[in-house]
Amino acid sequence: MGGDSGPRVTVSALLDFLNSHRQVHALVFGDQAQVGEQLALSPFKDPSILARIEIRHSESQVVDSDKPSAVIRHKRDSSMGLALQALAAGEAQAFVSAGNTGAIMALGLYFVKALPGISRPAICTTVPTMSGQSYVLDLGANPLCSAAQLYEFALLGALTARELTSIESPTVRLLNVGEESNKGREDIQQAAALLEADPEINYCGYIEGDGIFQGGTDVIVCDGFAGNVALKTSEGLVTMVGERFRQAVGRGWLARLALLLLRGPLLRLKTQLDPALYNGAYFLGLDGVVVKSHGGASQMAFVRALEVATQAAEHNLPEILSPILRQKLNQ
Repeated sequence: MGGDSGPRVTVSALLDFLNSHRQVHALVFGDQAQVGEQLALSPFKDPSILARIEIRHSESQVVDSDKPSAVIRHKRDSSMGLALQALAAGEAQAFVSAGNTGAIMALGLYFVKALPGISRPAICTTVPTMSGQSYVLDLGANPLCSAAQLYEFALLGALTARELTSIESPTVRLLNVGEESNKGREDIQQAAALLEADPEINYCGYIEGDGIFQGGTDVIVCDGFAGNVALKTSEGLVTMVGERFRQAVGRGWLARLALLLLRGPLLRLKTQLDPALYNGAYFLGLDGVVVKSHGGASQMAFVRALEVATQAAEHNLPEILSPILRQKLNQ
C-alpha cells in the first residue's frame, strides 16, 4: 500500500515480475478491494501467475506522515506490520515495500530483529560507477552514527559485496570531506581507526563525494544524512542532464541529425544511468531480507526492487551473515 501510487504500481509490477520469475510466490498485504481492483485491470490474466499470489487483507496502512514510534504503538497490525511478521515467522523469504522508511526500520527491528552484534540496520544500495558498481550505505536510516556503527556498516557492506559479487576482498572507504587522514569529524576518524585495526576488512582510506562514481571502491560507508543527500543529488543531476539534452535536441535539424547518428550509444548510456535500474535498497543488519523501494518508483523500478529482494533471498544473505557477525562482534 506504500509509495506515491500504492497498489496501482506495486500490483502491476508484481504481476510483471511473476511473469518472468516462475519460481516466486507472493504474499500481498493490504486493502483486498484495492488490490483486487488492480488485479482485474491487469493485462496479465495467466491463471498460473494469479495462482502464485495470496492476498492478506489489512484494515490499517502506514502512511508517510506516521511517526515510527506511533506505528509501533498503534499500527503493528498494518499491512506493513503483518508483512514483516510473515517474514519473521518464515512464511516469506523477503519483504519489499515502497512505504515509510522510518516505519520499516521500527517494525523491522520490532518483529524481524537485528543480526548478532548489529546495533542499527543501514540502508544499502548499488550505484553505477565508471568501472561497474559500488555498494553505498547508510542512505538514510541513521542520520547520526557513532564510529562503532560506521564500522558495523563497513563490515556489513564488505560481507554483502563478497557474497553477492564474489569479490574475495572488497575495497572499503569512508565518505569524508577530504582524503587526508586528519580530515573529517571525530566519529569518522575514530571509525577509520577501527577499520584500519581490522585485518579482515580491506579498508583503503577516505573517499570524497566526487569519487563515488569514479569506481575502484566496492563499498562506500557514510552516515545516513550524507548518504541520502549524495543519492538524491545524483538522481537529480541525472534528471537535469536528461532534460537539458532533450531541450538541446529540439533546437534544429543539425541537432536532430546528430541525435540520429548517436542514437545507439545514447540509448545505452541512458539505460546505464536510469535510476530505475538501481531501485531497491537493503536494510542490511536485519535478520531477514528487507528491501525498500523508492516511494516514487515506476512499475519498472518496483520490478527492480523485487529482483533485488529475490537475489538476496536466493543467497540466504542474513543466514550467511549471522554466524560471521556472531563470531566477529560477540567475541
